[in-house]
Amino acid sequence: MAAREGMELRKATELLEVNTMLTESLELEEILHMVIRAASRLVEAADVFLLYLYDEETRMLRFAGGEGVDEDALRQIAFAEGESITGKVFLDRQPKLFTSRREIEAHMENMTEENERHYAKGVYQQDIKSTFCVPILNRDRCLGVVVVNSYRQDGVFTVEDMKVIEVMAGQSAIAIENARVYEALRQKNSLLETSVSIHNVFYQLMIEGRGLQSILTALERMIGSSVVYRTQPVKADRESAFPIRRGTEMLGFLSFDRPFATFGSMEKLTIEQASLSIVLVLIKENALYEKELHFREQVFNRLLSGLSGQELEAALRYVNWRPDTMVQCILIEGSRKPLWEPDQLIGKEQMVKYVEQAVRSERPDALIFTHAFQLIVLLPVDEAQPAQNLMRQLRERWPGDGDAVFGIGRETPIQALEVTYQEAARSAGYAKRSGIPIVEYSMLGLERLLYEVDRELLERFAEDKLHRLRDAGPVLIGTLDAYIRSNRSQKSTADKLHVHPNTLYYRLKKIEELLETDFGNEAEWIDTVVAFRIFMEIHE
Repeated sequence: MAAREGMELRKATELLEVNTMLTESLELEEILHMVIRAASRLVEAADVFLLYLYDEETRMLRFAGGEGVDEDALRQIAFAEGESITGKVFLDRQPKLFTSRREIEAHMENMTEENERHYAKGVYQQDIKSTFCVPILNRDRCLGVVVVNSYRQDGVFTVEDMKVIEVMAGQSAIAIENARVYEALRQKNSLLETSVSIHNVFYQLMIEGRGLQSILTALERMIGSSVVYRTQPVKADRESAFPIRRGTEMLGFLSFDRPFATFGSMEKLTIEQASLSIVLVLIKENALYEKELHFREQVFNRLLSGLSGQELEAALRYVNWRPDTMVQCILIEGSRKPLWEPDQLIGKEQMVKYVEQAVRSERPDALIFTHAFQLIVLLPVDEAQPAQNLMRQLRERWPGDGDAVFGIGRETPIQALEVTYQEAARSAGYAKRSGIPIVEYSMLGLERLLYEVDRELLERFAEDKLHRLRDAGPVLIGTLDAYIRSNRSQKSTADKLHVHPNTLYYRLKKIEELLETDFGNEAEWIDTVVAFRIFMEIHE
């Protein structure tokens, strides 16, 4: 009796000492070592102590420490919830005591083959004679399981043995939870310090004005991967590309030599910090480029105003042209929508630089700038490389959906710059209306007169000639249009309109009667064609 009381007093004292030690430590490894060491002193019949902790990320129980085992083998084990005795105790959150080999084997039969192989190696192929498992509970959460095994024939555990370890497990639960919270805070603090350090590296590069390439070089060194900045993604780089964004606007992509998902958390943090720095660099470079474009436009406006003498020479020095230079203006616009979105920071710059690179690769002396949503190209005349050929090559390689029209003015002296500019604008306008992608002003026919002659005069001429036809309806107007486009070929016109020749004949006679004209009279026919072209141009 006295011996039993002495044993219980020793265990109680041991539990108090364990509790004191557990409350003094915030290091998880130290706490686990204390728990195992205390368990070995509290249960004399035990040969093996195993401690498993639950990994919430993988939802598996993993070996965290033990005594009397091959720890390297047991670290290969990952028990699912409900798997083997350990998983069942974790799931039920109730301690279990087993005192027979048959009962133990029955509860371990759902262990996976891989876990079984590692477990057998971990306990040195010994047969368990008796075992008990105790959950490590903190409030309503189970943090893990303590397993105690005996391989001796006379080493059968009692309920009292299990209750002692259950008390110790309850004490250790709070300490384990506190240690995890402490470790999480320490990692967050370390991450914050590292983040600040990484930020300072890239910030210093920006302060020194080192540019985009210096950031990419620093990033390569810090993550151990090659890094390429691209304005557009490449299909092959889809998994290894990291987007550079400013709000909803995509500014480009970083491409690596391996998938982005394979980088560690610190490497990903470094990439994110680098991307923020790249955004700032791109914004700065864009602001400088916008200033350059604005200055080019000012040079153009000064030349447009008709400078002479020293002022003209000063403006021409910027573009490296002579006063006797012949120039040609090209105006590029979107046919259905603007060339770039008004709220996009980089879209405009990318478009202008694309045109600049394409044009200057052939004509280094070209002047490229923007006005509103137009791209304007001024080319000194070069017979070896006509402007239309250059624009045709550019359009063939045009990015996106090819939604662009090109208006080309005639060759004029630099002093008559406004003439070629206005001609380019008119050509671009005609290109949009007619659906022709490239229009050169010198190639226009009647359309040139429509621009040059007073509009009111043109309207009166068309009205005088065609006012009766205008009120006759779309069928007769469409018939005359097809007849003119077919160069007075009745067969071609009938085929184009999908009507019988007799029907066409009747319609043409009706039109002649309305207009009081004879299509067989060449002069009257020319008047009709001109009036109709003016009519269609005005109403389109």
